[in-house]
Amino acid sequence: MSDLETDAANQEIDAAKMSPWPEDMRDGIWTDRLLLRYRMKKEMRGYRHFLEEVVRNHHHDGDDATTPIDIKKAIPILHNFCTKHLTPFQLRQIFQLPRSELPEILKTKYKIHASAYAIVFCTVVEQVANFHVTKYPVDGRRFGSSGGGCDLDDAEVEFEVDLRYDKFGPGFYIGIIDKNDDGDGATSTSGDDNNNSEECCWRVNETVLLRFLQRMVSLGGPTLLARAAKTSHDNQDDSDDDDEEENNSSTTTTPPAVGSNVPSFRSDRRVIRLLIARYWADGIMEKYRESQQQ
Repeated sequence: MSDLETDAANQEIDAAKMSPWPEDMRDGIWTDRLLLRYRMKKEMRGYRHFLEEVVRNHHHDGDDATTPIDIKKAIPILHNFCTKHLTPFQLRQIFQLPRSELPEILKTKYKIHASAYAIVFCTVVEQVANFHVTKYPVDGRRFGSSGGGCDLDDAEVEFEVDLRYDKFGPGFYIGIIDKNDDGDGATSTSGDDNNNSEECCWRVNETVLLRFLQRMVSLGGPTLLARAAKTSHDNQDDSDDDDEEENNSSTTTTPPAVGSNVPSFRSDRRVIRLLIARYWADGIMEKYRESQQQ
């Protein structure tokens, strides 16, 4: 069951067994859920290769391909690229994702077509979009880093907190740009020099950008979904949380009654947010590689 890529695997399995769905439907959902995570896990290498490429391009070390590369060194390089070579408007365009695009990604990229899981997937996307209504705690694992701000361990949680949804606007987005109230103009420049006056009223929110880049680095693995290292005390607390979430969550937008035996979608929500993060990371990767060809 390692393909579940979650530290709540036992609860997820038990909750599935208690599902009121017919057995063949439950098995189909389970199979497609594992298939999606398996295919996503195979893609982690591509993100790691890109980050290694960024570090090599910047440092020009001349090291051979066997030399280990610290992919965290890509964070300041990509931060500089995003703030110096992309305009706030370009970043805003990258960090948007219509909700309808996620089922399309499931179908076209991962070859999971019309099925019971596709229906569950769409419903869970709706729950992610309205997650603030559910009053659930964050789905991602909080590692409790001692330093200020976000580090790679907490990158998933910080991304979850930053993720927003606007039904009548861009769909899913993060607050990557802010209104520039100090009159200094945007913090980034563009080689085509075609910023208009409206563009100059916005600036990059560098804190949000940094947190996303930390999330982007975490896409390179080693695991698909982060697993918290637990102490004996945390084991008891986390076990209680997992039991409650795995057994008492549903795809409705309101918390179910305690004790209801329905399958959890906590891990599915984490996977959907991971798909969103990858979609935006792909946009940054495309822009960076275009700049390297010029």
